[in-house]
Amino acid sequence: MKQMNKKKKSQNSFINIYGINPVKEALSKGNAKAIYITENFIKNKRISEIINAAENKNIPFNIIDLNTFKKQFGFNNGQTIAAQVNLDFNSNIEDIINTDPAKNSNILIVDKVQDPRNLGALIRSAESAGFDGIIISSNNAAKINSTVVESSSGAISHIQIINDQNINQIIKKLKDNNYWIIGLDMDGDKEYEEYDFYGNIALVIGSEGSGISKLTKSLCDQIYKISMKGKTESLNVSVAAGIMMFKISNS
Repeated sequence: MKQMNKKKKSQNSFINIYGINPVKEALSKGNAKAIYITENFIKNKRISEIINAAENKNIPFNIIDLNTFKKQFGFNNGQTIAAQVNLDFNSNIEDIINTDPAKNSNILIVDKVQDPRNLGALIRSAESAGFDGIIISSNNAAKINSTVVESSSGAISHIQIINDQNINQIIKKLKDNNYWIIGLDMDGDKEYEEYDFYGNIALVIGSEGSGISKLTKSLCDQIYKISMKGKTESLNVSVAAGIMMFKISNS
């Protein structure tokens, strides 16, 4: 098998985020590079806390008029505070693979999910379920942007993320390191309640429309499904994944 490059690399992404809570989270994690606040918002108590935190960390903040803010950032959901943040996505699978036989590891693999809100919700659920990392396909998939960051509700700063084109090569690497590869798909042959795996787990979630890619599906050791009890044909991908992630983490 072709060996993967073990040299540590990083993929940096500069994006703008909006709103008091996302900006505070970026400040606390050290990701914020600059902050922008409109004049009419500066007397807000929570904004004063952000300004003080930025000053303590020597992060520049800019007070600008509303028209300038709109021209630079648009008017994102009526927000009048923004920050430029640097998100560093480690592209080395070695940093996530569990090598401790005394513990189990759970990883989420996101295969071509295209809605940024779904991607953000998946990140939030994975972090909430105690997963160790997320591998996101960068091919024909949502890019990590301000919508993803906002939808993750800060979780994106608390979990390791790999953004890679070749998730199938990564899956093979995980299998070589004693991970079970579990898929969740409408065409699964077992109900999620029947989940019975133990050890290191990588859960694969497919796109909203077509599910898990054919080749990726062939690499799965088992594929589960969540059957509908009502008249709705399917669950939102982030909702279904959240159910399965907590099933795995509680097993």
